[in-house]
Amino acid sequence: MKKIKEKGFFCFKLILLGAAVYFCAAETELVKTAVSDGANRCLTVVIPSLYAMMIAAVMITKSGVLSHTPDFVKNLGRALFGMGGECLPVFLFSMFAGYPAGARMITEQYSSGAVSARSASLLCGLCFGAGPAFIFGCISGELYSSGLPGKIVIISTAAANILTAFIMSFYLRKKDTGKKDIRRSVRINGVLLTDSVASAGRTMGELCFMITAFSVITAMLGHFGVISAAAGAFSRITGFSEEVSGAFIPAVLDITAVRGLPENNYALLPWLCALVSFGGVCVIFQISAIVSGRFSVLPFIVIRLIVSVMSFGICRIIMPFMISEEIVSASSVNVSAHSSSSSVPSLMLLLMTFMIMAEYDKLVKIQK
Repeated sequence: MKKIKEKGFFCFKLILLGAAVYFCAAETELVKTAVSDGANRCLTVVIPSLYAMMIAAVMITKSGVLSHTPDFVKNLGRALFGMGGECLPVFLFSMFAGYPAGARMITEQYSSGAVSARSASLLCGLCFGAGPAFIFGCISGELYSSGLPGKIVIISTAAANILTAFIMSFYLRKKDTGKKDIRRSVRINGVLLTDSVASAGRTMGELCFMITAFSVITAMLGHFGVISAAAGAFSRITGFSEEVSGAFIPAVLDITAVRGLPENNYALLPWLCALVSFGGVCVIFQISAIVSGRFSVLPFIVIRLIVSVMSFGICRIIMPFMISEEIVSASSVNVSAHSSSSSVPSLMLLLMTFMIMAEYDKLVKIQK
């Protein structure tokens, strides 16, 4: 039976690969449009909202600052969430740093021996969150007429993260947290900055190419009718129209596609909170690439599903208290979101990153 399942899964993967090859060869215009759309989202959404935070995350972990976390902070982390050592600052920072930053920091912690593989697999699911730049710029700024929905998303997702951390504390206390009280020398200099910029640039490059690839995958699934079938099922479950559901399903695959949702639809806000907490399928692949098999990502997926359900419920609870006046004002005002069409700043940012990476590689070769 096991061999039959393995062969069946292997055949399924071959079918998907064949469909992808056929789509890329036969539907060149759709592929071209999908790649252009994915690249545009990277330049206008992903890089502006994540790049600076990614550099900060690398600098924090590689500088050795976290190894000098005060004892009262360590004790507070153990008492509240069962997190030992440097994990509490990482947990708090990662909730607002952007999706890959937390996984990157936990992976660095695991590589240094500060946490064990079992603890890292759980912490990776907790140290997770969208940055304010993405939430306010992409959700509040483009889908709604004010910043209040963004505040609701942040409150709902952060509260769900904290509640889940309380629940997981019973499991984290039983796990081996790795070596105790590792103290490293603090290193904050130009070499660290250069190393952090280069490392963050490589990570951002991987993320952007993954997002572009998922844009093509979404177009392929739409071409073969999978998106419409999933949208129909989602419409029957939620009561949303086919148009809204058809725009929501691509956002489940890649959360940067959330900009395609209709504007000022407050009924979608709890679902957006759940989606932001989950991160989307593309983010799961991004986290897997960062972890690179060092520890299992299955607990991460389970934890994020739990957090997304809790975030949905919290949003439904707080919405009547926070948004009643906002709905009235939104219904009486015609709002048009403005976004700059120029991608020159982002292109220059990428160019400077690649130049720094090239110079850094030359420097490493010279030192060797």
